[in-house]
Amino acid sequence: MDADRILALVLDALRLTNQTRLADAQLEVSPTAPIFGPPSPLDSLGLVGLLIDIEEACEQAGHVVVLSDERALSETRSPFRDVPSLVAYIARLTSGE
Repeated sequence: MDADRILALVLDALRLTNQTRLADAQLEVSPTAPIFGPPSPLDSLGLVGLLIDIEEACEQAGHVVVLSDERALSETRSPFRDVPSLVAYIARLTSGE
């Protein structure tokens, strides 16, 4: 799956997440947005929900990925810190690295 398609899936998942969040807790939806950690308002439970939405979208696109596993947690820098990091991480997973 190419980076543009992954980016679109991640941004769609952020928009979907925002539908259930209060106006003052909306997530930024942009190609450079923070996802988890400062300055994002997303907590760990919200992150899990977002990751599930992204996993489901990837599966619908024909790629089975597991985002919250030992591999992700062992990364030196969290792949969940921002959109570019998450897109790069998913690209690595779908390319078989």
